[in-house]
Amino acid sequence: MGVKSPGCCFCPADAARGGVRAANSRSGLQRQRGVALITVLLIVFLASVTAAGLAALQQTAIRRSTVLQHQQQARLYTLGVEQWALLALARDGKQNETDHPEEAWAKASVLLPVKEATISGRIRDLQGCFNLNSLWQTSAKPQSPNSENDARDNPTGDNPPPDGPKQDRPKQSDGKDSAQDQAKKPPPTEPQAQNSDEAEPGKGRLNEAQFQVLQRLLARLELKPELAQAIVDWIDPDQDPIFPDGAEDSDYNVLTPPYLAANRPMLSVSELRQIKGVDQDSYDKLSPLVCALPPDAPLNVNTAPALVLAALAEGKDPKDIEQVLENRPTDGYKNVDEFLNAADLSLEARLKNQIGVASQHFLLQVEARVGDGRAMLYSTLYRDKNGVRVLRRAFGNPD
Repeated sequence: MGVKSPGCCFCPADAARGGVRAANSRSGLQRQRGVALITVLLIVFLASVTAAGLAALQQTAIRRSTVLQHQQQARLYTLGVEQWALLALARDGKQNETDHPEEAWAKASVLLPVKEATISGRIRDLQGCFNLNSLWQTSAKPQSPNSENDARDNPTGDNPPPDGPKQDRPKQSDGKDSAQDQAKKPPPTEPQAQNSDEAEPGKGRLNEAQFQVLQRLLARLELKPELAQAIVDWIDPDQDPIFPDGAEDSDYNVLTPPYLAANRPMLSVSELRQIKGVDQDSYDKLSPLVCALPPDAPLNVNTAPALVLAALAEGKDPKDIEQVLENRPTDGYKNVDEFLNAADLSLEARLKNQIGVASQHFLLQVEARVGDGRAMLYSTLYRDKNGVRVLRRAFGNPD
């Protein structure tokens, strides 16, 4: 019997190997299709995340633009109210010589009808509070009585020759004056002592009357009256602390962080936070009743609160002053004497000269809301015979 060749007969081993190869091929194709599917899903996921991020950024940009537009519109509305306040104060200055809470500008709040917006504002009399800068009274350097004549005789400002013109030279004396010349000479005068209440030329001095008013006001607020000494040292130009509770640079240099005393008039009531001994509780009690104005700005008795007015005199009960304010005339007190008689107050001449019934400094507070935008404006206004102008303007925060 002959033997068949491998090529002409079926071999089970070959069949098995072929099946394995086919299975491996199908498995490889399935793995490739799985990797491709995962890659496609990953690409779709990344594209979705990118699209969602771009959409979120676009929405944020649109909202930001809308808010900025509304905020800018609200800001312009506040400036419009500022112009209205300038006109209102100018009109009031022409019609009245006094300022009191019953006037149109002094109403509690003003609501202006504006489409798709809400605007409210009020004007506050800044001279209806205690002026911290009045604690230090400056004194201008006196001018020589002959300075005007000297300037007229020497308009160029050059120094004249030491000997002057020949015809104007004084005759040399031989040490012996005639009796006639002796008679013409004025008698020698005794040197006069300087008044302790007057400031040295070109310097300043403590305003004792206002200092005592501040001490009484602090006592009414249940604060330490000694705080008045540190406040004066913050304003006065020297480096000598008032004994015993004053504070100058040496007291502030040891703090963290260190700083120096201002040694100038206050620009803002918020400077009280930097003064030695003034904590948050003291600031919250004192700041609504004080202001930072030029030193010569008088206190308006028509708009000042009872606590400030009661501090003008020793032992005056604020409740009595509140009763006087409730019975205040509709048009306010016409002069200081009328108020003093009604309140039964007797003041020194120096302190009486520092109060009045009219005001020049005002604070405008305006809030405007337009959509998602909001703007706050604080404008310090000054009124005189020439009109009303803006001294200071702040958005968002009065300080």
